[in-house]
Amino acid sequence: MRFPLPLYPSHKRHDSQGFTLIESIIAMVLLGFAMVTLVSFLYPQVERSAVPHYQVRAANLQQGLMTRILALDFDQQSSRNGGRFRCEERNKSCTAANQLGPDSGETPSEFNDVDDFIGCWWSDSAADCGSEPIAGQLTTLLETNSQAQYAHFTITIAVQYIDETGAVSNEVTNLKRVRLVINTGRYGEYTLFGFRGNY
Repeated sequence: MRFPLPLYPSHKRHDSQGFTLIESIIAMVLLGFAMVTLVSFLYPQVERSAVPHYQVRAANLQQGLMTRILALDFDQQSSRNGGRFRCEERNKSCTAANQLGPDSGETPSEFNDVDDFIGCWWSDSAADCGSEPIAGQLTTLLETNSQAQYAHFTITIAVQYIDETGAVSNEVTNLKRVRLVINTGRYGEYTLFGFRGNY
């Protein structure tokens, strides 16, 4: 026996296309967790990858500056004629420990002894020197017009007499210690020591 077809239209089943609202929200939440995890691990690695670059640049700059400093005379009173006479000879006293520093009116291209470099050399702002005595802008010391070359670098140079035990001396001795510190901001601070004898 056959039954007649119903008079109301039949409902066809439609295949779903795309995500439902709930599925979309769950996908966004999972994607958010994945991004937070990825960024928290990846971003510090990217920032840390700049550290070796700054270390190499700081080391090269330190070596170049230290070589330049140590190539100069021990003291302002040292002989300029081939180093025939040391200060403390021929009635020329070495500069007192509390008077070490650049001589009046000298520019970095005219520096002639190791303690002329004393002070803080800044690239971005003199405020980066803090309480250190300000010597000048870093471009002046490096004799370059490119400030961007060593942006964010601050160099502090200290020169002191030391005694035979290596302790800082307030008296004139035959040995000066040069302490050169390069601060690269958040990428680290690097210190180098050099010694210049009175010979």
